[in-house]
Amino acid sequence: MSISSSESSRPAGGRMAVSRSTRTDLVATLGVGVVAAAYVLTVLVLRLVEILGGTGITVPVQFAPVETLVPGPDSGAPVSIDEGLVVVSDLPIATFISVLLAEVLPAVAALIVIGCAVVVFRRLWHGEAFAPGTARLVTISSFAILGGWVASFVFGTMASIGALTVALGANAPDDGSWLFAAHVDWLPFLASMALGGLAILTRNGERLRADTEGLI
Repeated sequence: MSISSSESSRPAGGRMAVSRSTRTDLVATLGVGVVAAAYVLTVLVLRLVEILGGTGITVPVQFAPVETLVPGPDSGAPVSIDEGLVVVSDLPIATFISVLLAEVLPAVAALIVIGCAVVVFRRLWHGEAFAPGTARLVTISSFAILGGWVASFVFGTMASIGALTVALGANAPDDGSWLFAAHVDWLPFLASMALGGLAILTRNGERLRADTEGLI
């Protein structure tokens, strides 16, 4: 009797028991995921409306540091500026496409990551952290972050160069050094690496689950 009682209390199909507090945390996390997806979509739509609207387009730009003063009561404070926003129109087709892709591709990557995370959290809700396919979802998220990061850097830099060229026109510095000013944010790359490591651990967990599933 004790054996059958123990077996009946064990979750079926190799599932792990999930506590009520864990379910509450997962509900909150899923809610954050839904809000994040809605935010990404809203920002993307508004940005596309601006880009495709035919009027001036606001483009983030990066350039060589420029020394200037912040206005203040006493002559202002010296600062160094190396990025900003320019509003331009009549962009060359290559620059226009770069501006478009610099917005669309990272947003698509973010939605892919959010979608994979939602599926993984649903599996955690059902006690199936190491169900087949979980490692694949984590791997897809890792590559999506990496792809979005690369797309943002490459097309963002191209858009910055093109927009500055249009904005400055004949007033552009002759040495052209400002054309190659680009800032790299390594945080997405590190996040992609971390998820890649998590995917390896998850794949090992899936293998262990498959090996021990028929022993219990």
